[in-house]
Amino acid sequence: MKKSKLTAIGKILDEMKRSTELGEQLEKARIWERWNELAGPHLSAHGLPRGIRDNVLYVEAESPVWMHRFALRKWDVIKRINAMADRELVSDLFVVLRDDEAPQPPAE
Repeated sequence: MKKSKLTAIGKILDEMKRSTELGEQLEKARIWERWNELAGPHLSAHGLPRGIRDNVLYVEAESPVWMHRFALRKWDVIKRINAMADRELVSDLFVVLRDDEAPQPPAE
């Protein structure tokens, strides 16, 4: 009788992370965890990731000026995200203006 080859649990989990939908979702969740590092402290203070659809990361910026700055740096952010995942997790970044739902106080 042949002995079966044992595989370390860490190796099994790494393979599942790379080859399953759940693994991909866990990788995408790391974007939120590491946003400050991925976008850089200057950009991350002025915009947040809001979702991913069809490999496009949607980022909500606090003003038109910051929308423009995110647009200028988007390829750097995408490159960092994909390097973190060691594969193409995000193919584009789309910046939207944050919708401030809080009512503004009347001007005096």
